[in-house]
Amino acid sequence: MLDDLDRQAGQTAVPGARAVGFAWDRADGSTRTWWPQGLTTSADAAAAPGSDLGGRRVLLCGWYAKRRGGGHAATRVSVVDVTDLQAPRYAHVQLLDAGLEPVRVHAGGLAWCGDLLLVADTRRGIRVFDLCTVFRSADGGFRLSQCGSWTPDQAQPTPPLRWSFLSVDRTAPGELSLVAGEYNRYGSGARLARWALDPDTCLPRTTAPDEVIRTDITSMQGVVRVDGTYVVSASHGRIRRGHLWTGRPGGQWVKHAGALPVGPEDLAYDPETQRLWTLTEHPGQRYVLSLALPHHPVD
Repeated sequence: MLDDLDRQAGQTAVPGARAVGFAWDRADGSTRTWWPQGLTTSADAAAAPGSDLGGRRVLLCGWYAKRRGGGHAATRVSVVDVTDLQAPRYAHVQLLDAGLEPVRVHAGGLAWCGDLLLVADTRRGIRVFDLCTVFRSADGGFRLSQCGSWTPDQAQPTPPLRWSFLSVDRTAPGELSLVAGEYNRYGSGARLARWALDPDTCLPRTTAPDEVIRTDITSMQGVVRVDGTYVVSASHGRIRRGHLWTGRPGGQWVKHAGALPVGPEDLAYDPETQRLWTLTEHPGQRYVLSLALPHHPVD
């Protein structure tokens, strides 16, 4: 479908950030129905980024639709070709469950592994979609139906993890990991967890995580793991800039205050460029941006 992307984004300066970024078109940048959340890139998909995409660099960005009175009405993923970052093009793909009904999750975390897209389901774990099965519906829109799911061992960690965001770690030689974490407005008890992924199925090898880290970071929104160091995005309300945090298991967490724009969400990491990707959620301030990996001091 990369040859059928029907929307035009535009490169833009991101206020207050040393970053390269773009803004959605006017309708997507201002809508109060749809809210951008999760993010993953073609660098997550395989050890050789773009190997199955004709050399193109692609982002997948998750959105949820708000329902009147509360809750979620639908979920979609934007497929964005950022090969030419001066003129990104994109299209929306609505997510459907196995019964072809709209998926209704927050989509706060996405992870692209092989041909599969893993989508965080806050209370249940992961929903799985095969990206090779995107199809056009009668109205001309793109659709993608769920092909599986994965639920962790609810006894570990205790209490059960709130699946707020996801990422893939390919930076450790010979290892493939899934990292997940939970949003907590007040930070107390907020955790990150890591599972080894089976490279053949792109699903965790075991239901219990290999590592659980309590961070106590307020309003975590995304995480990546790079060469053993965790990098976390955290929001700080509707008018204050967000932060990055870096840390290692058993070590001190370092706050990189104001490193992100207002309203940051999920994180992804591109090992080839050694840069982070993130996106912001608030209408009129919606950006997708790439920025340098922050320095973490040796513990």
